[in-house]
Amino acid sequence: MKNSIQNYVMKRLLITFIPPACIILYLLFVLKWQNDEYTNIVKNLSIATEFNFKFKENVDHKMYRVVIGADTIENLNPYEDLEYAKNIFEKLLESGDLKEEINRPKGLITLVNILNNQIDNIAKSDIYKDYNKNILSLEYDIRITTELIEDTVNDYIYEETKKLNTVSIKIRKQMAVIFTFSIISILCILYFTMYMYNLVSGHIADPIKKLCNYTKRSENDLLENNLKSNILEIDELSYNFNDKIIRIKELIENIKIEQKNKKNTELWLLQAQINPHFLYNTLDTVVWMAEAGDSKKVVDMITALSSFLRIGLNKGKKFIQIREEIRHIESYLKIQKFRYDDILEYSIEIEDSLYDMRILKLLLQPLVENALYHGIKYKREGGSIRIRGYEKDNNIILEVIDNGVGMDENKLNKIKAVIENTSLENRDIIRTNGDSFGLYNVAERIRLYYGNEYGLDIESRENVGTTVTIILPAENNID
Repeated sequence: MKNSIQNYVMKRLLITFIPPACIILYLLFVLKWQNDEYTNIVKNLSIATEFNFKFKENVDHKMYRVVIGADTIENLNPYEDLEYAKNIFEKLLESGDLKEEINRPKGLITLVNILNNQIDNIAKSDIYKDYNKNILSLEYDIRITTELIEDTVNDYIYEETKKLNTVSIKIRKQMAVIFTFSIISILCILYFTMYMYNLVSGHIADPIKKLCNYTKRSENDLLENNLKSNILEIDELSYNFNDKIIRIKELIENIKIEQKNKKNTELWLLQAQINPHFLYNTLDTVVWMAEAGDSKKVVDMITALSSFLRIGLNKGKKFIQIREEIRHIESYLKIQKFRYDDILEYSIEIEDSLYDMRILKLLLQPLVENALYHGIKYKREGGSIRIRGYEKDNNIILEVIDNGVGMDENKLNKIKAVIENTSLENRDIIRTNGDSFGLYNVAERIRLYYGNEYGLDIESRENVGTTVTIILPAENNID
């Protein structure tokens, strides 16, 4: 199963980080345990040191004054010292976890309770009548109990101090072990990291180097032998690279075909411009006018033919100003007007803003010729051709409108299909089709130079007329 680079690197990173993660967890556990134990001991010592070590002296003195009748127990209030001591011992009881840490605070609380009872007995007695008994209680009960409490607190502090010293020694030993272990672990991690780095970099770099060498091979070898790798991205790059090679080859072939089409359409256009039938008929008309002695018409006819041919050649340039394109079509219509004066009328309406814009040359003449020979010529009465030009939605719109015989829907659909046909095998058939060759030639040239979004649109109604619309981008800076 192939892995992506991301998954492969992620797995290796996880493997690389497992050892340091374990080490870190262990260190954190040891440090937490040491910290908890050390903090607990320090806390107990801190609470124990809050005990007033004049407790025995204060309680003994107060009770002595009470026993000899020098002061009252209410005034001296020895219970306050007992309550203070009891609160401290209860805190020690709460902070203890181990059994030995709980026993001493419990014993101290018990001694405080015993001392409290002993004080209660003296407080309830008659100070003067029970003087001897109270003196004995003070001597053998109260003073011994307070001494026990004080000694027990001292013992507690001593034991906690010993424990603190033991923990400190243990911590120092563990820190030495941890330090040594950390050094060894760091060295192991560095070695393991370098090993994983070499493994991962080799796993990724080697296929990339192979891919680089692969791209330097000939295109035929590339297409026949796809690079195989255990990395998903490398396989995708290899596949996409081969796909792009195939696409580039297709584009090169398309460009070759397109250039061939351009040459063919230019050749067909030149052949149309020097159509021997058109020249023969035009010169025949000139001869007829000369024989009739109409020199002015002869001059006009020769001038129009000269302008028609000069603008059509345009010094070999493919693009021309709309102003010149209109002059070219006017020359053509003047020539045809001499021949078909009784059946042809024409008008040209172009917006002034279009005159300086450049378009592909010789787009209107084939459409006008088509309108004349296949629309007006077969109409019994006279016909008209109207040429319009305007700008709409940032496009140049040129229309050739005739009121000739038009077409039925079936024929119109066939011509539209011919115009939209771009397959090479059908072009010779299209070329021999007199009804649609001119239209196809214009549409094909527009597609080749402007793109498939531009071209021709044809609308026609039988016995009403035909409108052919040229749609071009509104550009005025094409060379």
